[in-house]
Amino acid sequence: MEEKLARAEQLGYDYLKSCKTQACSQAVLMAVQDVVGPRDDLLIKAAGPMAGGSRIGSLCGALQGGILALGMKYGPSGEEMRDLDKLLNSFEKAQKLYRFFEKEFDSRLCHEVIGGDLNDPDFRKHWAETGGRDDCCRLVGKTARFVTELLLAEE
Repeated sequence: MEEKLARAEQLGYDYLKSCKTQACSQAVLMAVQDVVGPRDDLLIKAAGPMAGGSRIGSLCGALQGGILALGMKYGPSGEEMRDLDKLLNSFEKAQKLYRFFEKEFDSRLCHEVIGGDLNDPDFRKHWAETGGRDDCCRLVGKTARFVTELLLAEE
């Protein structure tokens, strides 16, 4: 299992660092899907606008990408969508991710995690010049690792 966790962390980091995607949300989702499966390109595409808290002060995109990955396995589908207990059960893993994320990064909100507003060109330049992108690459890797751990825990 450690090998898969390390691979998810490295892939998440690499996908954002190498600019395979500019979106932290997509990098987490791709890394997790590449390790755990299945690959869903439409879901990856849909996760794009979540990056950077959608640049409106919302949840960090990496956190949202992780929630989507968990939902692929634990979210109810088909007839199960009528079952409240199935939905409530899916919250358990998402709540674990939220708690991990807040403990590890001190907030769920992108602008609080990175210390500013990516819509501000001066902040964005300063953020990039002082290693902000590298920090986000590491955050993506750690998030992909934790989500992968949650997904593999029952195997």
